[in-house]
Amino acid sequence: MLDDIIRMVLHVSMIFISVTMCICLVRAIKGPTFADRIIAINMMCVKTILLIVIVGSILEEAFLVDVALVYALLSFVAIVVLTRIMLRSHFEKPLERDDENKKEAPGEE
Repeated sequence: MLDDIIRMVLHVSMIFISVTMCICLVRAIKGPTFADRIIAINMMCVKTILLIVIVGSILEEAFLVDVALVYALLSFVAIVVLTRIMLRSHFEKPLERDDENKKEAPGEE
């Protein structure tokens, strides 16, 4: 009886997490800024990790926890790389504009 209730709760939580992943996907596609897209992708990665752990507990397979840990590490590295790319492109653009302004007005300092 208790196992049936736990399985039902796990299935309902999987459905809820899947729905929220769809909402995050919409935000990742539609997001007005690059930061919104990064946050939405990060949330989707966390929800995927949750789904892997829940499936592992339903199937009673312990190796899926290891899979979730590896996925967590890979998603962390991916988010860090994407954030560095965003920051690098964000801070290089003003420098290029400053160089162009200096070329246009060489006498002013």
